[in-house]
Amino acid sequence: MRDRRVLRSGVGPGLLVALAAGGGAIAAAEPYAPAKACASCHKVIHQYWSESAHARSATSKAWEAGLASAEEGTSGQRQCVWCHAPTTLATGDDALKQAITREGITCDFCHTVSSVDLGNAERPFALKPGNTKFGPLEYAKSSFHGTTYSTLHRSSSLLCAACHEHRNAHDVLVLSTYSEWLDSPYPQKGMTCQECHMPLVPGDVVAASRDPGQRRINMHRLIGGSLASQLGSGLTLKIASVEQTSYSAEVVVAVTNNGVGHAAPGGLPTKSLVLVVGCETAAGELKDRREWSYRRDLLGPDGAGLAGPGDMFLKATAVGQDTRIKPNEVRQERVTLPVSAASRAVVARLEYRDASDPSGPPRTTLIAQERRELPAR
Repeated sequence: MRDRRVLRSGVGPGLLVALAAGGGAIAAAEPYAPAKACASCHKVIHQYWSESAHARSATSKAWEAGLASAEEGTSGQRQCVWCHAPTTLATGDDALKQAITREGITCDFCHTVSSVDLGNAERPFALKPGNTKFGPLEYAKSSFHGTTYSTLHRSSSLLCAACHEHRNAHDVLVLSTYSEWLDSPYPQKGMTCQECHMPLVPGDVVAASRDPGQRRINMHRLIGGSLASQLGSGLTLKIASVEQTSYSAEVVVAVTNNGVGHAAPGGLPTKSLVLVVGCETAAGELKDRREWSYRRDLLGPDGAGLAGPGDMFLKATAVGQDTRIKPNEVRQERVTLPVSAASRAVVARLEYRDASDPSGPPRTTLIAQERRELPAR
């Protein structure tokens, strides 16, 4: 009931504490409104957000396993918490007990960030929780909360960078997505992170409070880079050539990063792209398969590769081999495959493998597949 009273009064929860201190009748336990309060007006946007990785950032099994593997009480664990549950920066709920904390990257947090300073590793966000919401619409008006136009929310990747760029205590860039984007051609084209991961679509936010000229909005679908559709739209797989002899086939396969705004795959180095090439039999079995893995390795103090997210964030002391595919790069692989009477086709597959959850096997997703029929023998 309190959430509805907050909306209808035109007073956000960030101001209710001050009202209570001055003798007001309504008090709030925290400075942030729950996402369901936003859903009162932004129902469809709330629905899409609730299905996103942002809504699950503080409750997913992979996150819980990574946090459990981190060393308790370290500043590294603290930074894990404030990226996955950023309201803790204001609430201090590091024990993750409050309902607002478990909402992860929730509506009211992002829309009360006024600026981002990547030079402040401990606290890159400038926070102004309260009744005024920062957003990308220059002329937006609301009867239920204040509105402020924000270029940060409209056209800046910095809002994403505060969590998707991270240098640990050993000065190792564990997450480098933002800097990779900066080094790509996309900033010069005016294409931000949001262009791909939060694309604009035709529609209304709240009809009574939007600029009549506004026809495209952000539905907060938050399309993650681990979705096959997202990867498939940014990467191209092609069997460039097949030269067959009596007993073998010389195969050249090309993988092109023609639409990913950073190295592929992006994010934590628990993720990799794997190219698989082999000869398919009449029974559909892929024989004599060869694999190439495109990934970035993080190394521990002993020089060995690190596997779990907790170890990567806290223990990485160096970056190892990085074989990922950069923006606009074409990676060609050549292989000689034995060909028998049972061989029917050369098949190339591009797979995405995610080992973020150390409690189970890597999750494998097929991105693309191409086949080239072999002449009957």
